Amino acid sequence: MNPYENAPPAGRVPEPGPDHAPPRKGDPIELASSVYEHGWDLEPVAPVPVGAAVAAVAPGPVAPEEFLPRPIGPGPAAVHGPRPDPVSPVGGPVEPAVAPPAGPAEADTTAASGPVVRPASFREPGPLSHVGRKPPAYPAEPTDLPSVRAGDPYGALLPDTVVDGGRFGPVTVRAASVRGDSHRYAAECRQDAALVVRVGELLLVAVADGVGSQPHSHHGSNGILRLLAKQVAPKAETLLGVLRTGSAADFASLTSRLVAAAAGELAQEAERAGHPPKSWSTTLRALLVPADPEVRVRGFVSVGDGGLLRLREGGWDNLDAEEDGDDPLISTRTDCLPEAYELARTRLITDTRPGDLLVLCTDGLALPLLKEPELREFLGGRWAREVPGLAEFLWQAQVRVRSYDDDRSVVCLWEAPA
Repeated sequence: MNPYENAPPAGRVPEPGPDHAPPRKGDPIELASSVYEHGWDLEPVAPVPVGAAVAAVAPGPVAPEEFLPRPIGPGPAAVHGPRPDPVSPVGGPVEPAVAPPAGPAEADTTAASGPVVRPASFREPGPLSHVGRKPPAYPAEPTDLPSVRAGDPYGALLPDTVVDGGRFGPVTVRAASVRGDSHRYAAECRQDAALVVRVGELLLVAVADGVGSQPHSHHGSNGILRLLAKQVAPKAETLLGVLRTGSAADFASLTSRLVAAAAGELAQEAERAGHPPKSWSTTLRALLVPADPEVRVRGFVSVGDGGLLRLREGGWDNLDAEEDGDDPLISTRTDCLPEAYELARTRLITDTRPGDLLVLCTDGLALPLLKEPELREFLGGRWAREVPGLAEFLWQAQVRVRSYDDDRSVVCLWEAPA
């Protein structure tokens, strides 16, 4: 039953949503009766006998203050350890010039434990930030979970969000793939995917965007990343040699064959699952990075839309626009795997500098980055300053922009500074 197409049950008010939101899909499983009909009542608590001894509870904290959880905000650099008390030159703590005001919840504990000192960057917990004059129409957090549909449990098993990262040779990596607001609201699974994997002395990072009009595109996006890694692994040494020589023709020839082989396996998997290969349609973007810091060449291969941007000295460059000016994000033509494997585009990035940041992403982030200056300023101001931790990166990558509610997958590569 779809609660947005029928009258809600008595006492239930349907959750409000944007006017243009897709309808929620009804869960095929409905409970036939309430659990309360089975007599699951709590046993009454026996009264305390009159005159019975009651253990006295001493006032004060039940645990040392250093073991108590401290409130932290979701914003960047909000997690810090407790600050040490200042000490005067003659010994003893220094009284603060201005004591921080205590909130209502802290008023009863200040006498026993002293004022709570929070980091300067502390943010009150709340919804994710957004840029732009108007907030997004959708809720800031997931409101429903995908269900098993049409006998395909794979979509229901995909997590809402994944985050990954680490260090490899000359680069520090952060990656995230997040279900978009519209898919969250419609109880649909995440159709994007991201990959960070080491293959020999190469780092392979990639993102894929399942085509929303196809019913099984989440199989395609996750499958093509797995199969590409499978194809790259036995050719890692050869690819490393090509990147050392900087031969664009050899790189294009080899990676095009690897993409074609991965696409062929993807089509076979779709057929074995009883699905037309087209229903697994997905885009692909990948970068190959050598572990050797002396090799500054990075290899890029893509099929379909998405983005590859570089942040250098505070300025953004779009590295994915073709030489003839046909930007794959603006073009109405969308190439997808497994069918369009022969349309793979490749290039070598040979002018990498220390301190550069490469941003590989699906169009869920590429479009607002290219079109919204406020988002470029927001992310550029943070990513150019320091490499964030995994939790901070996830928070930053999710900063929302009205009208951009698709899945987001992004991998960032920070080149080591000189």
